Amino acid sequence: MLIKDIAVIVSGTVASMFLKTVRAQLDDVGKQEILKNGLYHVTPNEEVAEKIISSQHFKPARGVFKNLNSYGRASVCFFGGVPSAENYMKNLLNGQSSNPYVHPDMAVTAIKVSPKTKEELANYKVRALQDNVILYEGYCVLPDDEIKFVHLVPDLVRNEKTGEPIINEKTGRYDVAFREALESELSEDKRTYAPKEDYLKFMANEKERMGYLTSNGIIAKTYNSILSVAHVSKIESQMSFENFIGNLPKLLKRKFQQLTTPKLDMPIDEKIHESINEFDTRKKNPYRNKRFGEAVAEFQTQGLKQLLLKEELEELTTSNTGKYFRKKFEQIDKNPIIPKGIHGIDHNNRVAVLAMLIAKNEGTLENDVDNKIKDILLSAAYYHDIGRKKGPITDNYGPHRKNSARKLKKMDIQYLNGERYTETDKKILLSIIEAHEGKDKNMQKICKKYKVPEDSISKTIELMQIIKDADALDRVRLDMNLPTMMQPDLNPYYLRLSTSKQLLNASYQLESITKKVSFDRILAYKTDDQREGGKINSTRDQFIDYLKQGISQTPDVIKKAKKVITLSKDRYVSKFTSNKLISQILEKMNQDKTEQFER
Repeated sequence: MLIKDIAVIVSGTVASMFLKTVRAQLDDVGKQEILKNGLYHVTPNEEVAEKIISSQHFKPARGVFKNLNSYGRASVCFFGGVPSAENYMKNLLNGQSSNPYVHPDMAVTAIKVSPKTKEELANYKVRALQDNVILYEGYCVLPDDEIKFVHLVPDLVRNEKTGEPIINEKTGRYDVAFREALESELSEDKRTYAPKEDYLKFMANEKERMGYLTSNGIIAKTYNSILSVAHVSKIESQMSFENFIGNLPKLLKRKFQQLTTPKLDMPIDEKIHESINEFDTRKKNPYRNKRFGEAVAEFQTQGLKQLLLKEELEELTTSNTGKYFRKKFEQIDKNPIIPKGIHGIDHNNRVAVLAMLIAKNEGTLENDVDNKIKDILLSAAYYHDIGRKKGPITDNYGPHRKNSARKLKKMDIQYLNGERYTETDKKILLSIIEAHEGKDKNMQKICKKYKVPEDSISKTIELMQIIKDADALDRVRLDMNLPTMMQPDLNPYYLRLSTSKQLLNASYQLESITKKVSFDRILAYKTDDQREGGKINSTRDQFIDYLKQGISQTPDVIKKAKKVITLSKDRYVSKFTSNKLISQILEKMNQDKTEQFER
């Protein structure tokens, strides 16, 4: 090996190690490729694969060097589609036995993941500048109907119809890649397979070309091991260079488009829809926490799969319960409620939504013909923290359940129809308020304190559990995003009800949405079928249509606007030009419609 080759390998390896720390979000093209071809995670053997599949989760790689490679964040590595031989070797080299150029008849055990929707890929990232390996940071929980173990074997890239090897037009040579093996091809121990003669001949020529020794002596094996490491290092350097050159312009272009394209505020339903489907886990990804990930995986194996917020929210807001919720939200006296902070009105809003979702799925609302259970739950959600006191540093401090109950006792609580709460219902409400903080074993005692009728105690304790779980689920707002991990404030094992354990993901999404959209608009969220035209038009189309209808007398502005938001190459416009254009448009709009746009 020449000195200059060593210099190239060392410098390239150092550069590729740095590029491993750079992650990019998966774009739509990348997501579509994954949905089409799947993800592959290589495992040591079938026994390990079966354990992973039965547990329905992947543990992230840990350890000093793995953490360094993952920029301090433990990750699970996947190949997007079956890996090329080079990419497999570069990422999973384990001595020369992992090198198909040394052992062309090797077979590899892998788990194939087949996500069904783009929404499932929200947590995945890609090492775009280094090798296009897909990463999931933290515990990766997957339904058992989307994972299976397969065996991968290296072979020449072939024509799907004829089976003949395909020559790479750029290199003029055959390419080697892994493919899923047929059961008949595998040896009894599943470690080797019977490759085709043309592949064996090609690999023998490659092995000779790269300088591998053909003998089986200890000297030859040692030399081949050293050569294999050098071979992989050279591949790593080359791949890093090619990916850096190929993908960096794309990433910069995408970022430039984000900076130079004026933001147009989309319709509220679309904004909620997009916020749910494109949940940003860069700020909060609880699956980076071991305890949280293990809990979700354990719940899933018990049949408690995470519910989709989009479906739950649509069902709630379009139902009679949602209609009652909207009217009650308007009626609630918000003066006693803390306006801002971690226990402010936003927190109460989320607790109210979560309480309604839990009650609906637990069957608590099935016989609520007079809406009294809904009313009590919503009142408890909004008034459970009114006894908190303003502190010198934080917005509140200390125990507050009794103080909240005392304050509520003095209030004139009314149902939605304007009638005052019955004595029994107010006792139930006060019991729920006092029980929302503290130990579950005190629930019976609190019911007796407020003299809740014997035949109402069971229902009261059920409502207590719903409010306690809803309040606990919104602890997602208190998470700490540390450099090496996420520290969730919510302990999933403390949740009481089955539905609560299925709303962990939804709680994070709900918190994110309430930061972007006013709560009254969230309560008015509509399904796809209920939106005008049965779908949401793109922001671009809506903007152009509005311009045509509202200011058709100014074709020059329309022309500029089309240029600003077109998807073609002439999209680049300076921030100044964009803002000036939007200002011209706003001047021509009625005052009541200006909120549709963001400067």
